Amino acid sequence: KNDIVALHSIIFVPELQAANARKVLFRSDVEPQNLFVSSMYGIPVFSAVIWMLPLASKRGTEMQNNRTTYTYSTPNWHSDSCCHPRRQGGHHILSLVLAYCMLEEEKTMLSHNEFDTLEAERDFTLDEPPLLRDPLYLSPEEDEMYIRNSNTFSGVDFADPNGEAKWKDAIVINEGWRWYADNKDNDKFGFIANGTEGGQHIAISLNGEHYGKVEVVFVVSYENFGIALAWFGDGNVDEETNCNEEAKKHQTHRLVARWEFQASLPKNEILKESLPKDQKKMLHICLTPPDKHHKGPDNKFKLLGVKVF
Repeated sequence: KNDIVALHSIIFVPELQAANARKVLFRSDVEPQNLFVSSMYGIPVFSAVIWMLPLASKRGTEMQNNRTTYTYSTPNWHSDSCCHPRRQGGHHILSLVLAYCMLEEEKTMLSHNEFDTLEAERDFTLDEPPLLRDPLYLSPEEDEMYIRNSNTFSGVDFADPNGEAKWKDAIVINEGWRWYADNKDNDKFGFIANGTEGGQHIAISLNGEHYGKVEVVFVVSYENFGIALAWFGDGNVDEETNCNEEAKKHQTHRLVARWEFQASLPKNEILKESLPKDQKKMLHICLTPPDKHHKGPDNKFKLLGVKVF
């Protein structure tokens, strides 16, 4: 938490100039964040500073920022709080690294090893289907373009007041779940389980799609809402067996429907297990008993829908 506060101060507080920013411990500097984002998207980056920070800080933070008497101090290599090397020292190191990388790439290209050459130049985003990195942030525009308006998805929508006929046949098991609207205006529908003993169980038949991603949409709230377990299986479940015991036989995904904010909102969560195209599976969801962090007399879980794309 302190590191985040320090990082926020470096970026957004005008009074904290570069000289003061260098006095913050290096683990709170902006540069590691820049390197992380760059590496996630395969952008070649070399830091003129991060490799020598242990040497810069080994004599304490005062010497780490003492440009006059300590050769390896951060300010002798680094010109500001994020990523810009000094002309003397920092640029010399970067020039050596650039020359080394050029020589290594030249060796690869001249090796006449087809595998090495192709792998060095391969762009995985051009594969079919493209291999994309997990996004660090999905903008509302990207969500609208690639997710909400995608034509290749299937699933069930329990939030639609007129949608029961569309998903009714997909419900394979229903033990203790009810489809209704739980608000005063009687317009916020969902499949709801409620019980302090837990064990309410529902199984939904789903068909796989192109990307194999399964998204579960449910309500989170600050009290009276609990936790459910989700897993893929078949419809052959002993009705006498509590679904929480059945869940122990499978790889489950915890759907936590509570948070600390005093508001009730929908949450979208991608399951760990995929459902590829041309496959059909049962998604089981089981309400667990309240744990020590539970608030309120009820133990609810409100399922709004499941989407496969």
